[in-house]
Order: sequence, then structure tokens, then C-alpha cells
Amino acid sequence: MSTMNAHALFLGANTSASYHQAILLPDETRRALLQADRKLRAAIRRAASEAVQFGKQMALATDAYRASKQAPPTLDVRFLLQGGLAYDTAVEPAIMPPQQCDRDTGVYVKTSFLSRQEPGLAAKKFFELVENAIKPLCIAEGWTIKKKSTCVRVEISPFMHIDYPLYAIPDDAFETLEKSLRDATGQTLVTAASQMLTLMDRHRTLRIPSDRIMLAHREEGWVQSDPRALHDWFEEQFSRYGPQVRRQSRYFKGWRDFAFEQGGPSSVALMVCIANCYREDLVSADEARDDLAFHQVAGALSNFLRDPIQNPVLDVPSTLNDWDDIERARYHSAANQLHETVGTALNGHYLQDLTVQRLQNALGRRVPNRPDLVKAHSRVPEVAAPAAVISRAPLMTTARTTSG
Repeated sequence: MSTMNAHALFLGANTSASYHQAILLPDETRRALLQADRKLRAAIRRAASEAVQFGKQMALATDAYRASKQAPPTLDVRFLLQGGLAYDTAVEPAIMPPQQCDRDTGVYVKTSFLSRQEPGLAAKKFFELVENAIKPLCIAEGWTIKKKSTCVRVEISPFMHIDYPLYAIPDDAFETLEKSLRDATGQTLVTAASQMLTLMDRHRTLRIPSDRIMLAHREEGWVQSDPRALHDWFEEQFSRYGPQVRRQSRYFKGWRDFAFEQGGPSSVALMVCIANCYREDLVSADEARDDLAFHQVAGALSNFLRDPIQNPVLDVPSTLNDWDDIERARYHSAANQLHETVGTALNGHYLQDLTVQRLQNALGRRVPNRPDLVKAHSRVPEVAAPAAVISRAPLMTTARTTSG
């Protein structure tokens, strides 16, 4: 048992500030991202509709599809929130810029497929359609379009961006989803668009098989990828092991952003590691000890980051931490340092000020300077006070992390 209890510094209450409060994505940022997203969605939806209206689908088709002499491919677009905002684990970055708040909106197009289950729509043409659709809006708003390997990124400001990964779904799978939605709720994909995340969590029949969802990749064409499968896996862990798992995901994203101005382990890799800590019974702290749970997860994290982190929803081995040896050693070392610093904050003394100072060393000034929120389990007379040295860990930089 630790000598100090700093749970209130992590989670707090309605009447006191806390680290959890400090790292949550502000409501005004959520609204700004949502408003921009709505404008961008409208532009993409309009471009897809005009392509059909003016019979331009065949110009967007693959060479193989045109050679098959089929009718022009269908083109019907829908959108679905994904990533940190969908998982409800989004946090405000510690250092903005270069770090940015983000929103991930999947663009799903219902389109014709070839017999070998390859989309008739060319991935490169899909990227061009979306980029051309949003270009006038971005110029008018002062936004910047950036081309990423698996998405179209729109930088709204130096502090926030929206990513649009592009997916293709076969006509028949799309129609099956629409029928399942009507049977379960009486609604259509259009009328239920704003509720789809909630409805998909509530009705497991509202799924498209993972092997029928293809992600557009700029270099590789179409690759199989179902973001909803990972979403379901995380929701299962949150449900099975309790809300502390979701909070720990936010805490460790906050740590990552504080420790690495650029780079650091991806949010998905961190969340899988955290969930695995609970799945493997490496966390014994209860819901009233987020501080102790954080220390226990930090202790296991260094080993998880050193070894391959497997994607839990794929049948074939696929790692989430394809890092070089330098990155791997850096992340492993940072997690070790975190575990050690938090350990000295919670153990071996009875000084409330020292607990706060050492947690701020590990997580930054978003940990509130509130020694009165720290509790000592017991007191020993005339305990020698260790010297309190406040020294932030040096910032570590490498390629930018995808937040959320």
C-alpha cells in the first residue's frame, strides 16, 4: 500500500480542480471541430451527388472496372465519427502547437465492386474527388489541405485538424446495413446519421463484415480495414473493466503529450496496452485509486512498449508499434522514468507538497498545485523530508503522433 493517496489530484470532484478536468478537450474546441466538419461533409456529399447527376462515375472507376464493361459504379456517401472522440478518450494536447486537437470522420462510399471484391472506384480518384470538393471551402475559410497516406487532413488552425479516412463498401453490404437499421429502429441511414454511433453500439446487427470494408491508401490502393472492429473491442474493455480504463487512457495520452512535444506512442497503441494491463490482472487498484492504478499501468507499460503490440482485432499478426530501435528504446525509457517518478510521489514519505511536485514532474502543471487534496495513510514522527527537486523530463522529439 502506498503511503500517499493522490486520487483526488487525478480525478477530483465537482468542487475541486483535477488533472482529469485539466486534460479534457474543451467544449468550445469540440464545437469548433464539429462546425467545421459539418461544412466539409456538406461539400463532400455535394460533390459525390454531382458526380452521379452528371454521369461522371465512370471517370472515377478503376481500369479493371472499366474493362469489365459494367455500368458506372454507384456512388453514395455516408460519414461516421471515429478515433478519440468516438472512444470518448480525447484530450487537449499539452503543447499546442505543434500538437493539435483533432477529429476523425470516416467517409464511407457505397460503390460497385468487381467480382474479386475490389472496389470499382479507384482509390486515387476518391482522394481527388474529396480534395477537389473541399478545396473552395478551405480557401474561403483559410484552412489547409494536407495529403496523408490514409486520409485527407484539413488543418483548421495551428491548434486543430480534421482527418478524413476514405472507405469503400460494396452495394449489397450497404443495402444489408440499411435494412438492418430499418428493422431495428425504423430509420434510414440518412435520418439516423447523427445517431449512428449510438445505434451501432446498441444494435450489434448494424455491422458490415470487416472483410468487406476497404480503406483507400495513396500508395497501396485499397487495403482491408474496419475501424469499427477496434471501436467495438475498446468498448468491450471499458464495459468489462469499468470506467477507470477509459480515464487511464486519457491520463496516458496526457502524459504522452507532455513527455513528447512531437512523436511518442500512438493513442491506439497506448489504449491497447492499458486495456491489456486490466485483462492480464496487472492492475489491483479499485475505482477510488486512480493514482495507484496509474502507477501500476506505468510499471507494465515499459515492457509493453518494448515488445510488439498486436492489433487485437486482426486474425493475422499486425503490430501497432512498428518503431525503429531508437524510438522503441526512447519510449521504453520514458515509461520507466514515469513509473519511477510516480512511485516516489506515492511512496516512502508523508509530505503532501512532495507528492504534488513529483506528479507535476511526471505530468506537467496540469496536475493542480493542491497539496490539501493529497492524503497520507499514516504518519511517522520526525520523518526526514527528502529534498524536493522539480525538474521536468527533457522533451523527446520524433515523428508527430496521431492524436485522439
